[in-house]
Amino acid sequence: MHLRALIIDDEELARKRLRKMLQDIKNELDVIGEAVNGKEAIEKIEALHPDIIFLDIQMPGYDGFEVVRRLHVKPFIVFVTAYDEYALKAFEENTVDYLLKPIEQRRLDKTIEKIRQLFNHQTLKLDENIERLLSRLAAAPLKRFQVRVGDRIILVEAADVVFFEAKDKYTFLHTTDQKYIIDLTLSELESRLDATEFVRIHRSTIIHLKFILELVKWFGGKYKVRLNDKNKSELIVSRGYVDRIHRL
Repeated sequence: MHLRALIIDDEELARKRLRKMLQDIKNELDVIGEAVNGKEAIEKIEALHPDIIFLDIQMPGYDGFEVVRRLHVKPFIVFVTAYDEYALKAFEENTVDYLLKPIEQRRLDKTIEKIRQLFNHQTLKLDENIERLLSRLAAAPLKRFQVRVGDRIILVEAADVVFFEAKDKYTFLHTTDQKYIIDLTLSELESRLDATEFVRIHRSTIIHLKFILELVKWFGGKYKVRLNDKNKSELIVSRGYVDRIHRL
C-alpha cells in the first residue's frame, strides 16, 4: 500500500517539520503537496485527490472543520492541533484520528498504522464515522473566531462579539471597539451560534443579546436596538424578525 498525503497548515515551520517526519516512512507514503489555508486546501484536495490529509484546525479563512464540511469527496483525515479542547474525545470514539502539536514520531507512526488498517478493512465505515463526527461538531456552538490582523491571526471569543454584519459581500465581526472580516456567511453563523445568546434581527445582522441596551419601536412595524459598544450602535430589526425579539 502506497499512500498520497497532503499537508495543510498555515505555519511554515509546522509543515516542514511534519514533512521531514513523514520522510522516515516514505516507502509507504508520498507527500504530494501542501496548502496554507482552508480555501487552498479545498482546491488542492479536489485537484490532487490525496488518500490522506494532515489538516490543521486553526487556520485563516476556513478552519479545519469547515474544510471537511465543504469537501465533496473526503480522504482519510488526520486533524492536527495545538489545542486539546476541540472535542478530542469525539475523535477517540471514531475512526478519524488527530495529532497534538508538537507531533511526536511515535504518535505519528501509530496514526499511519491506523490508516493502513482502515484502508485495508474499513474504508466505508471511515466515511460514515467522519459524517457522524462532523454532525457532533456542528452541534456544538462556535466559541471563538479566527481573524487576521496584519500578519497575525488572533482569536476572538464569542462572548466578546457584539454583532455580526453582512455588507458589501463581506461578513464583519464587531466587538465593543473593533471590527474584523471573517470568512463565514450569516446563514452559516446563524446555524452554528448559540441560539440562547445570539439572534438574527435582519437579513444582514446577527446580534449578541447581552449587549442590548434598549429596544424601541421604529417606522413601518420595525424596531431598533441600541447596543452597548463603543459607538452605541443602533441597528434595525426588520419586520420579518420582530417576533424573534418579542420572544426574548
